[in-house]
Amino acid sequence: MSRYFLFFFLLTFLAACSNDEQPGVPVNTVETGGQAVVSLPASQATHDATAFKLVFFLNPNGGPCRMQDAILGEMTKELTGKVEIQYVKTSVPGDRDIFYQYGIRSLPTLLLADANGREIKRMPPGVQRVDDIRRLIQSIPQS
Repeated sequence: MSRYFLFFFLLTFLAACSNDEQPGVPVNTVETGGQAVVSLPASQATHDATAFKLVFFLNPNGGPCRMQDAILGEMTKELTGKVEIQYVKTSVPGDRDIFYQYGIRSLPTLLLADANGREIKRMPPGVQRVDDIRRLIQSIPQS
């Protein structure tokens, strides 16, 4: 009985996703030493000078995810040159593996990663304020 409930819950969660795409960069996953790594396609990785990614896990139909996307949209100029925003969506079948590899269970979730996709710092799930995102970006290790 609990299996059916879990299956119904997961099916309902995935059915709430839409095919509405928001601007973002498609991602690939790579396994390195048991750690999940999110990486850009090779054609785009060579053109990207940004060493860090702000990975945004979202459900494009969810209200909190839309709110977080609006906040990130307002911060675009501020984030340019510091981090690349990378969208990982429930509505993209290929992105679902990334949710599992990073252990994302609540949305929206923001995660700071290096150029190879290794997690540096993760924010708690939920809508994050501009000041909190600024503090996250300031935590980028200086080389």
